[in-house]
Amino acid sequence: MGRLFVYDENMTDERAKITVAKMAAVSDIVAAEKAFIQYTAAGQITVLAGAVIAVGDAIFQTEETVLSTANLDGASSFEHGKDYYIYICDNGLDSASEVYLISENSTFPDGEEWDDTNTRKIGGFHYGYVRNVDEYGREINVSGSVRGSGWESNVREDIAPNSVWTALHRPKCEPSGMAYLGNGLWADIYIASDDGANGLQSVYNATPITGTEGLNWYIANEKAARVGKRLPSLAEWLIAAEGSPQGLDGSNTNGHTATTNTARTAVGKIKNAISVKNIMDIAGNVWEWMDEFVLDPTATSWAWHDVMSGYGQIYMTSSTALHAILVGGGWINGVHCGSRAAVCYNYPWDVNANMGVRCVCDSL
Repeated sequence: MGRLFVYDENMTDERAKITVAKMAAVSDIVAAEKAFIQYTAAGQITVLAGAVIAVGDAIFQTEETVLSTANLDGASSFEHGKDYYIYICDNGLDSASEVYLISENSTFPDGEEWDDTNTRKIGGFHYGYVRNVDEYGREINVSGSVRGSGWESNVREDIAPNSVWTALHRPKCEPSGMAYLGNGLWADIYIASDDGANGLQSVYNATPITGTEGLNWYIANEKAARVGKRLPSLAEWLIAAEGSPQGLDGSNTNGHTATTNTARTAVGKIKNAISVKNIMDIAGNVWEWMDEFVLDPTATSWAWHDVMSGYGQIYMTSSTALHAILVGGGWINGVHCGSRAAVCYNYPWDVNANMGVRCVCDSL
């Protein structure tokens, strides 16, 4: 590897010359805050001032700029359930400031003038349902009372504030369909569905993957790892689930929970079924596998048990002693469903049509 810069006060050595191309090669993105793009108002996000960003062989220093539907590269409004990507663009004019575009495209914005040489993806967000909360992040009704009358339906359609990510503030995995829970943790907004490539995705209006497709705990764990995600712990899931209403026996108003339901349903469709962290379908639809186990306390005869033919054996106190925790609730569990609901009955090798998974990922 050659030396890129040297000290030469006479500037006769080419390596001593500071050029825009060299600065672009080494500057990448420098910002005082990792979250240099933030939600600021309904339908708006703001790029903070002072970030230095290289775009091709150009370098820009950002000014505080509010972005909205006016910055879309095609449509005139945001579409429910969609992920959007924010680009800083170089129009090639030396005297011009940076151009910002918001696009559904994850590569570069629409328009024949734009490609991967003069644009750079610097962030993104998800547009969908958002639960209204107080200054402490607690669920409120329209009058502002915490869990006051009617709080369950106090939900709006907007940019999910905690879904806004940047190149510096984001999960290690691909960030689409995820929201930030705090403490370096991101979670899927939607129960996982099949991504068509032997992995998982968090996508609005998709059918959740379950035992119908052969899913059990082990397969869920493997599929999550293929996309850089993992199964959550119970404590992590409870953070994601806070403020999601309890299920109902007689209707699907607060989640897909009515005792008359006969099957799973598409994710993200029920407005009330959202937590204060803007995570959908916490209560009902399908149970979600956790990365935690319990051992049957009544079984005491230790032995090898061949419960997973072809994959080795488990040394445990009975052939059914090892149980994996599932949370949230299934489509017919009514009032049993909720933000702290759990069952400790099923074995990790169980394949069941009402058992799915939701993934999490650590911050970059």
